[in-house]
Amino acid sequence: MSVDIEPEWQPATKLNVIGGALDFTALDPLPEGVTRDQIEEICYTVRELYGDYVDEIVAETTLSQREAQTWVLRTLAHDGTEPLSYEAIGLYIWAIGRATEGDPLSRTIVTDYYDRAEAKVERAEATVKRTGPPPYPDDVYDDPAMLWVDAPVAERLQRYRRANETFSDCLARLLDESGTSIPLETFVEAYRTERGADYVAVDTVYPDWDAELRVVVGVSDAGTEPDVVADAAALRVAGQSYDFTISEESDPVHADSHLVVYAGTADPPVPVADGTDRLGTALAGVERSLPDLVSQLRSVGATALTIGTEPAGAGAHLFPVFEAEPDTEPLAALERIQLDDRTLDVGRVSPMTVAAYREHSETTKLLWARGDGPLEQRALPDDPTDRRELLPDTVLRTST
Repeated sequence: MSVDIEPEWQPATKLNVIGGALDFTALDPLPEGVTRDQIEEICYTVRELYGDYVDEIVAETTLSQREAQTWVLRTLAHDGTEPLSYEAIGLYIWAIGRATEGDPLSRTIVTDYYDRAEAKVERAEATVKRTGPPPYPDDVYDDPAMLWVDAPVAERLQRYRRANETFSDCLARLLDESGTSIPLETFVEAYRTERGADYVAVDTVYPDWDAELRVVVGVSDAGTEPDVVADAAALRVAGQSYDFTISEESDPVHADSHLVVYAGTADPPVPVADGTDRLGTALAGVERSLPDLVSQLRSVGATALTIGTEPAGAGAHLFPVFEAEPDTEPLAALERIQLDDRTLDVGRVSPMTVAAYREHSETTKLLWARGDGPLEQRALPDDPTDRRELLPDTVLRTST
């Protein structure tokens, strides 16, 4: 399809016309009659009009760069101009943020950015409406106050929230419980001295096992919980408090999913100090960002990190790449990856050698490769949105 751009048209009108003529079924989706340089020039003119406001929104709200760009360009318009279409916004993001490499963003991708931005704006407006005196229609807050939290924190709070519990009640309960937590070492010592426990482990087989620690205790006879345990509402591990439940068993199965905290009669035995350190390390590694993963893999000698183009179960399939088989299993505790606006579950981690990666390169996507390794160097983008866009769409659709 060919387009004719009139010089007197506003930049937004020009982009809308070009966007309406895109053909993503063609090898080159751009219409005839316009060059990439012309599109880039138009987009930078639009950037002069709206760029500072986009940057301000990114700096002062929880909207990502792409969400802010989409929301501003779709929602706002200077006098005498028109809002940009989704296709035009895809052209803008492509030209401004991608140096005209690849293809413009499709309407589907841009719509997803806009929907996410609109949802965040609506939540913010709902919060602002609660700054006056109560009562409110849904009576969520008793004494309303503005509370802004990042998306990962909100998701963690949601996991701790009980059925029919308001966020206010949930926060109050968590604050109350934080004052009655006991160190894991105290828990083990109480069971060991008062009940003769010779085995304490945390079962990690459950999804989001870190939200509530399921503690398996090996005791020979039935009895009551030690007082210090019965009075505790949370266990404290490495300075963090966790909800917990206890399963007392006379002959506990030493399952592979058990992260052993203490084993007095096992061969070899597990001292409490070693067990608590191991649990603390595992809890710290359950949810990580991509930069954290790369930093950890670099520290253990990995060459690269790749991701499967298809999900593994209900999450991502990660492939840490090494020149030789690793002695230990890296990322063993990893279950979730923090992205800029969502959380991605990890379904499986499969370390592989460089040779194996080359055999499976068509079914994986390279996220990072170190500069001094056998693979071509690939740096992880600094921008969180750019990092998210590296992930295959089929995998991203499993995120929350």
